[in-house]
Amino acid sequence: MRFEELLEQVGGFGPFQLCNVALLALPRVLLPMHFLLPVFLAAIPAHRCALPGAPANFSHQDAWLEAHLPREPDGTLSSCLYFTHSQALPNTTFWGADQSPGQLEGEPSTAPCPQGWDYDRSEFSSTIATEVWETPSAAGGLCEFPGARPGVCSLGELHHVRHHPHPHWHSSGWLHHHRDATGWVPESARWLLTQGRVEEAHRYLLRCARLNGQLVGEDGLSREALNKVATRERVVQRPSYLDLFRTPRLRYISLCCMVMWFGVNFSYYGLSLDLSGLGLNVYQTQLLFGAVEVPSKLLVYLLVRHVGRRLTQAGMLLGTALALGTSLLVPSEMGAWSIALAVIGKGFSEGAFTTAYLFTSELYPTVLRQTGMGLTSLVGRLGGSLAPLAALLDGVWLPLPKLAYGGIALLAACTALLLPETRQAQLPETIQDVERSAPSSLQEEEMPMKQVQD
Repeated sequence: MRFEELLEQVGGFGPFQLCNVALLALPRVLLPMHFLLPVFLAAIPAHRCALPGAPANFSHQDAWLEAHLPREPDGTLSSCLYFTHSQALPNTTFWGADQSPGQLEGEPSTAPCPQGWDYDRSEFSSTIATEVWETPSAAGGLCEFPGARPGVCSLGELHHVRHHPHPHWHSSGWLHHHRDATGWVPESARWLLTQGRVEEAHRYLLRCARLNGQLVGEDGLSREALNKVATRERVVQRPSYLDLFRTPRLRYISLCCMVMWFGVNFSYYGLSLDLSGLGLNVYQTQLLFGAVEVPSKLLVYLLVRHVGRRLTQAGMLLGTALALGTSLLVPSEMGAWSIALAVIGKGFSEGAFTTAYLFTSELYPTVLRQTGMGLTSLVGRLGGSLAPLAALLDGVWLPLPKLAYGGIALLAACTALLLPETRQAQLPETIQDVERSAPSSLQEEEMPMKQVQD
């Protein structure tokens, strides 16, 4: 007897499974919000050196700043340096208190901000960056490095925190509620059988039958039948990450999935966290990015059923790469096109993220499915962690971050095409099932397993 036959006895996919899906979906809905909180909490507003003596009259402030702050190569006022002696401006009679004609000769001298920074609070009332004790000496050191960009000096502000940031409390509270929500989800009966825990699997199957409206008595699912299924299922009693690389086919699948997941997360978080250059504030951008995920998920639902998992995965990653590449060709004055391409790219990257979970879970056998998903998710989180760092590459060359995101997405798309299609294929249960499914050539479209309906 196979496990699928046991599921038919307890009602197949019914209310019991729907309840579990709902319980698992709730924390999954909250999880992206938790990951994207740094967009708002760790934002670094526009800032400049805090200098005494700023005029209260707004009509004089621009001239006063021009006299006290140097300009960056891009024309913006420096956020790291100030003139040690205020400068006289052409066609003006505005002079700083410490200005003298003799100081106009030669190149004006500059120094790091001596008293911290003044932040623009028009968009954010406060963030982690504005709620810390500034350390001008550390920031000044950063500003002295060649190629330092405007705003880089604000990294020095994170050395001495006044108080514990609120995000830490929110994080622990969210994790507490997340744990409470998933405590209601029962163990997988199939997994319990693979571990030899027949009695627990029996209780869960009886509960499943009761909620699904199937009249199954205590002896309806005999222990003898369950023991036979457990013997069949229990091939790897204690799976480890090494089991993902012991056999040729699993090793091939694992390596391809690792590359694919790295590319999916790297491009997704690169697009989600790098909000510069769109001409919108962070709230409008996140609203657009969040709205596009709804049609993206609906499109994925249709494509995986009718086109297949592999082509959907590769197509979504390719779409992400093309959107990023095209955005590099759009002139800066065409702001609407830049916004549209960013939103389209976010939609494709979300589709790739959604497909990756389904596709990867169907590639691994039941006995290693959780282990395989854990490994690929770990590699994916590594890509997500490196994505914000890649954004700093614009200090080397402005288009470099988008080239990195798009190039990695293109590599992941090509890697996804090397994986076998799993649409309408029965899920592998053992390592032997995966090894027997190895096609004779990479061009083969379907896994040669018993075909079933979606």
